[in-house]
Amino acid sequence: MQIQKIILYSLSGEKRVLPFEIGKVNIITGESKSGKSALIEIINYCLASSGCDIPEGIIRDTVSYFSILVKFKDSETAFIARENPNVKGVQASTTVCLIRNLGDNLPELDELNSNLNIDSLKEFLTRKIGVSENVHVPDSLTREPLKANFKHSRFYCYQPQYLVADPYQLFYNQNKEFVPQSIKDTLPYFLGAVNENSLAIESEITQLKKLLNRLLREKRESEKIKSEGISQAFSLIDEAKEIGILEKSVNPQNQKDAYSFLEYVSKWEYQPLEVKAENSALKELIDKRSELKTELSKISDNKKAATDYLKNSFGYSSEAKQQEVRLESINLYNDSNQDKSLCPLCENDLTNPIPSIDNINKSLANIREDLKFTKAESPRIQSYIDSVETQYHSLETDLKRVEKSISALYVQNEKARTVRDLNLRRGKIIGRVSLFLESVVVEQETESIDSKIENLKTRITNLEKEVDSDNEKEMLLSILNKINLQMSKWVEGLDVEYEDNPIRFDINRLTMFIDSETKPIALPQIGSGANWVAYHLLIVFALHKHFIQNDRPVPNFIIIDQPTQVYYPPEKSDNVVEVSADEIAVNKMFDFMFNVVESLTPNLQVIITDHAYLNNDRFRNSVTEIWRDGLKLIPNDWLPKEGTSTVYNNV
Repeated sequence: MQIQKIILYSLSGEKRVLPFEIGKVNIITGESKSGKSALIEIINYCLASSGCDIPEGIIRDTVSYFSILVKFKDSETAFIARENPNVKGVQASTTVCLIRNLGDNLPELDELNSNLNIDSLKEFLTRKIGVSENVHVPDSLTREPLKANFKHSRFYCYQPQYLVADPYQLFYNQNKEFVPQSIKDTLPYFLGAVNENSLAIESEITQLKKLLNRLLREKRESEKIKSEGISQAFSLIDEAKEIGILEKSVNPQNQKDAYSFLEYVSKWEYQPLEVKAENSALKELIDKRSELKTELSKISDNKKAATDYLKNSFGYSSEAKQQEVRLESINLYNDSNQDKSLCPLCENDLTNPIPSIDNINKSLANIREDLKFTKAESPRIQSYIDSVETQYHSLETDLKRVEKSISALYVQNEKARTVRDLNLRRGKIIGRVSLFLESVVVEQETESIDSKIENLKTRITNLEKEVDSDNEKEMLLSILNKINLQMSKWVEGLDVEYEDNPIRFDINRLTMFIDSETKPIALPQIGSGANWVAYHLLIVFALHKHFIQNDRPVPNFIIIDQPTQVYYPPEKSDNVVEVSADEIAVNKMFDFMFNVVESLTPNLQVIITDHAYLNNDRFRNSVTEIWRDGLKLIPNDWLPKEGTSTVYNNV
């Protein structure tokens, strides 16, 4: 797969087309901040990336759709368009527009209709580049098996500006979580070190081992049941007898009889106790009891008040009666005209006049009247007290009857609960018996399980013989040795240190070593950005040469951003780099890339974005666009006019 075009659609539907030649070096040179570094992320976004790493700013403010036109080995083309996530305010669009064998006419903006989700696009690209069924099963089984797909093939196609001179990582996204392990797991497949037939066999072995483990577990369970055997059957029978499912006289003599009785227990049907809804009646009785107690309390208070009144009235009448007797006993007041200044007894003069006899007589009359009223009221009060007593005893009788009813309901509910618990126990024993009888069936099938286990073990053993893991390790080592040898030959044409020493790629550490005469030197220890760029180019081109020569399922393009950054400052804006001490090294680097691409033509495409513009024919003939003097990735007329803001339309 190689890139034919990058097509950007403006918000109003205008197109910006970047064409590239298949099987050649394509160079875009230009100023800083012209959009060169965004090309890698635009292509990656269109090729089913889960996120969108296209830089924010002018590009994402002016583009509605990002799209590319790719060509596969079978000459089929595919137009892939993906909406700018800013249009709908999302992290990344989850759908794409895929048009196969489009031809020369690019679709207009209103013709772009999403017809595929990202996962389906990934599966399509995986099939088109030729990734076969595969799976990597980790030896330690500490993580899930990994299946190589198109996503894993892109690690070797991009060398962004931040990566191409990084001594600590060689491949795209190597600094992200889980990616280094994914590279280690899938690179052997892409290199062809793994027999693709053996991958399918290993997958089958994994499934068979899962089935074998399940059968072994079932066998262990059945053997446990068998070890308990008849003792558990007799124990279940005793429990069934205890709760009344079986008669007490039941006494099985052998295993067959025991299983027969258990079959009866498992099919025994019972009717759960139907308890009447007594809760409502109980509640009514309790409420009635509360009402009666309240009434009794009121009547008791009335009775006490009447009794107290009667006692007080009796005390008053007794005192008044004594006073009447005392006044009458004097009996001296018949003469109403007697001189009131003389004592009626001794007839001596009185210092203070005594009350008149009329007044005394009036008092005596009042006392007699009060005594008459008191005597008249006493029988009525006593009658009231008697009626209150009668009402009190009646309510007290009702209360005792209600209390007895409440106690009876409590007893009845307790009996119902006991019967209900018994039925629950019966249900539990029936369930246990049913489970036991099912286990007996498993026990009877032990022979068939044993035969299945033996067949699976034989099948797994035969399949394992077909997979030679040691041979795969030797194959991987052989391939890596060839790649290392190729890099050691190529390094002579680059301006690097240790050019006379062998170069080695370590797949386990994902770094490179230079085997000097004294010791191996890791890439970060070499120093110099020029060395780091050179070794990045060596490993990437060596891998792609191997991919192409062995027809491996990896896209046949490499995109490199700013490979000359370690030689020239980004702010340099001259069209031509003047001859300098560094130009020899830069020319060697570009000649190296030209030579490799030409040796593999038309199977490898290289797209380079850089500030530099070299003064030689090979470089000039490979330049597709020069982004200077106002020409950039985004045309100036796409930019919003001053004083206006960008408006996104759902297109």
